[in-house]
Amino acid sequence: MNGVLRLDQATIVLVEDDPQNRESLKSLLESEGAHVVAVSDAEEGVEAAMRVMPDAVVCDIDLPAMDGFYLIQRLRDHEIRGDHAPAVAVAITGHTDDAYRLRSIGEGFQHFMTKPARPETLVTLLHDAIGTRAAG
Repeated sequence: MNGVLRLDQATIVLVEDDPQNRESLKSLLESEGAHVVAVSDAEEGVEAAMRVMPDAVVCDIDLPAMDGFYLIQRLRDHEIRGDHAPAVAVAITGHTDDAYRLRSIGEGFQHFMTKPARPETLVTLLHDAIGTRAAG
């Protein structure tokens, strides 16, 4: 975006069921220097997150079979049981009403964005949140 790799060395699990959105977000994050594990559903997302213990998870809420709330509950439980630092978690959804934002935060996501995700906003949010996580 601006020539500086702002997500350099960050590991991000991206969970998005729409193939075009998934590839677009994956390309964006990789262009900022991140290592991205991109999957299409919550179960794959949980497995990937438990395997790689990412710096961040970017997850669509409306997923087939199990939703993003399922993923974050499983991930947070795994982090607590394993005494792991919590990954930065960003919920992304087409729902704009406050109920989804409040539920997302209540379930364990630290950040909430509506679709379409604005690239600069997402990268800045992840850069700042991962940097804060690393410093704390």
